Amino acid sequence: MNFRGLGLPTDQFATFVNLLAVITNGEATCGEWKGGYCVLANPCAHYTASGLWNYDFKIMFSSDTVTGNYIRVPLATFSNNYAQEDGICVIFVEYLNKYSNEGESILFGSMFLQSIYL
Repeated sequence: MNFRGLGLPTDQFATFVNLLAVITNGEATCGEWKGGYCVLANPCAHYTASGLWNYDFKIMFSSDTVTGNYIRVPLATFSNNYAQEDGICVIFVEYLNKYSNEGESILFGSMFLQSIYL
């Protein structure tokens, strides 16, 4: 697969970026382009003490929010120190343009699939 992290349609991506800015005290910078990601100011280990890695995505598989099935995917699943950003922490959550075919739904990439085991 050539898709790395988590792809979010325009509206969900905007919500994620706003919440990430709050929980990182404005340290995150996110790119709104195909293949983009969010860059933090320090290596990933720096954010353990602040509780950043305690956050997760709650993915619903049904429109019934009371009894519907869901999984929780930790934010850390999509995070890594990235050599192309001088070894600082990157969260691979990608902007998906709502006007393109891929922007109609959430996309899970290889980082998600590698975290699943039986």
